[in-house]
Amino acid sequence: MGIIDPVLSEDIVLDEAAFDQAIREFSELAGQLSELRAEIEQMLTTLLAGFDTPAGRKFISSCEKNLFEPLDAQKLVLDHISETLAASRQAYESVFREYEALQAQINSASF
Repeated sequence: MGIIDPVLSEDIVLDEAAFDQAIREFSELAGQLSELRAEIEQMLTTLLAGFDTPAGRKFISSCEKNLFEPLDAQKLVLDHISETLAASRQAYESVFREYEALQAQINSASF
């Protein structure tokens, strides 16, 4: 049987606010990425008016493919991270509540 050190050298930190902030920030990033995509799409539409030739349309098509595909893929990643964090937050809700109860019990106990 091992020796148990009665003095904890570090505290356990469960920061719900940081968890919630991360969820919110990833969601906001996904929204900003959607706005960026819409702005680029509008710029390319405007640009197409001046490039309404076969070469111009091919150029615009190339821009759309090379810009939109990575943006769309990145948005999927940001959405997935935000959704996973939210699901994890919900799944660990009981852990947060039990930790608070344990911490209150430890604080009220006399040694």
